[in-house]
Order: sequence, then structure tokens, then C-alpha cells
Amino acid sequence: TLRLAPALRPHGLRGGLLSWDGQLADDARLVTALARTAAGHGARVLTRCRAVELTGDGALVRDELTGREFTVRARAVVNAAGVWAGGLVDGVRLRPSRGTHLVLRAETLRGLAAGMHVPIPGGGARFVLVLPQGDGRVYVGLTDEPADGPIPDVPEPTEGEIGFLLDVLGSALDVPVRRSDVAGAYAGLRPLLDRGHGRETADISRRHAVLTSRDGVITIVGGKLTTYRRMAQDAVDAAVRGRGLRAGPSRTARLPLVGAAPRARLDALHAPSRLVQRYGVEAPLLAALGGDDPALMEPVVAGLPVTGAELAWGMLHEGALDAGDLLDRRTRIGLVAADREAALPFAKGLFSRTALH
Repeated sequence: TLRLAPALRPHGLRGGLLSWDGQLADDARLVTALARTAAGHGARVLTRCRAVELTGDGALVRDELTGREFTVRARAVVNAAGVWAGGLVDGVRLRPSRGTHLVLRAETLRGLAAGMHVPIPGGGARFVLVLPQGDGRVYVGLTDEPADGPIPDVPEPTEGEIGFLLDVLGSALDVPVRRSDVAGAYAGLRPLLDRGHGRETADISRRHAVLTSRDGVITIVGGKLTTYRRMAQDAVDAAVRGRGLRAGPSRTARLPLVGAAPRARLDALHAPSRLVQRYGVEAPLLAALGGDDPALMEPVVAGLPVTGAELAWGMLHEGALDAGDLLDRRTRIGLVAADREAALPFAKGLFSRTALH
């Protein structure tokens, strides 16, 4: 146990239980791959647009870059706006909860080689998860706090939540992690369905729900990232039935995302293994960007493996519109403010270079 997790407190340690789990390496990569896969099947993806109003046959949408509003017409409308869903459809009552993660440098936990589950005192079956990311960072999370009041575009962790996670983590470590060791912190909001039972948000079911409004808007709320395909299937099936559309059985369970291929094909690719793991069959195309400019194959920030080619690829092929897209929504560089600041000149330079040519 101590070989896998050297930072654990050895006093009183009798052993450990080792298990294997499928982990999502990078949710930013997943979202981008989903959007590109949808586009490859005929979807039109609009970014930087906000749904202002929804009806059963369309939406009023505002371009957040220009302020221009326009109407989109459709035979069916699915409201998948997460914690904002209740503001678009009457009768959808949500109890958003905030989940906060800490970002630590790998050296802070002395070479952690496996994830850890640290029990929350008095929390029943609740744990704080400690997940090494393979990129020199470790994520520690997460909290479950009611997010009352107006819903922010970007939720912010509170100092209380950061302290709570450090306290729970410290209960298992030989040397506690200090506040100054926290390289970054981020938070997200869960769109939990309010069923009027008055329970703590941690006790509200994570099962998803598909709701249909009086004018036919399908709303999907609740759920977890791990069940996103089933959530999509249930929402689209409801739209097909409710609007009388013609469609065959859902294919999402077996539909590969862009870049996916059998393991044998991936193993045969001539590209760095890290790029193959993150981009699949497109990895050689990213590596080829370094043929014209070898500097693109170098990390953009000391201590992180993200290369310039990955940022260039995000700009050229993944719809990034500015440096913020590259650092915060195509990679996870932006989770640590110091890393973001160090990478910002390179990211901005990519766009200015493209504009000149």
C-alpha cells in the first residue's frame, strides 16, 4: 500500500484494498470529441450561443459575441441546459449542488501511483477521491454543497470547501497538505431534480429524469457523466415519441467517437503514445504538425505534457475561437492559474499568427 501511496500515514495502517476502475482522463477532450462526432453525423454545432427562450418547435438564441438574437426552428426541442434548465421551462424545479475539486502537484503526494478513497468522517458511504492524472497533477474531490441563489456562469470554490477537502485528505496522510500546496481549485454544479423531500443535496438521487412540458419541450436533468449516453438515448426517444418523428432504434451505445479504433490499429500508429491515448487515429495528424514546426511538439508549460501541437489542433480542427478556449475548454491547462498565465502568450500567438496568414 505504501509503495502505491507513499504519502499515507503508516501508523495504524494494516493494508489496503486494490481495485481497478475505468476513469475519464479528460472531460474537455470528451466534450470536444462528442461535438465533432455529432457534426460528422450532420449536427450543426453553435458555440458562444445562449438559449434565451424555448418552445416546442424552436428557440430564441443570443450570440454572446455579437449580442445578435435569432430564432432556430426545429421539429423537436431538447432542453439539456443543466442547472439552467429550470429557467427555460416552467415547472422544472432543481436543487443545484456545487462540487469542488482541488488540483495538487504530483510531488505534493510523493509519487502517488494509484487513486485513493479517503472516508469522510460521519459521511456514511461518502469518500474524498484522490486521483492522479498522469500529467503531473492530482485531483482531490469532491464536495456536495447546496448552491442557492443566482446561478453563476462559472461557479467558484469556497475557502470552506477547500478547507474541508484538505481536512479529510489530511486525516489519511503522514504529512498534511497545506493550503499553500493547492495549485488550483475548480467547481461544477449538479442539476439535481427537486422532488420536494427537503433532503440534503448529498442525499438526492443522481438518477436522471426526462420531463415533457405542456408545449412539448423535452428536458433532461439529473444523471451523471458516466451515464451520458443513456441519458441522451432516453431524451431523444422521448422527443421522437412525443413529436411523432420517424426514427430507427438508438445507435448511441455502439457509436464510436471521433478518433476511436480497435486496439490493434491504435498500437500500430506512428505517433507518440500520449497523443494516441488522447486523440486516437488522429494522433499522426497532430504529430505531423511538428514536421513543419518542431517547436510545436514541445510542452507549452514546464512540468505539463501538453504540446503546442495540441493547442494548434484545437484552433485548426476543434472550433477554438480564442486562447481561453484552448487553455480552459480544449485542454485543462487553465485549472492552475500559474500554468494558464505561462501558456497564454503561446496560445494568443497561435491566433495572431493565423490572422496574419
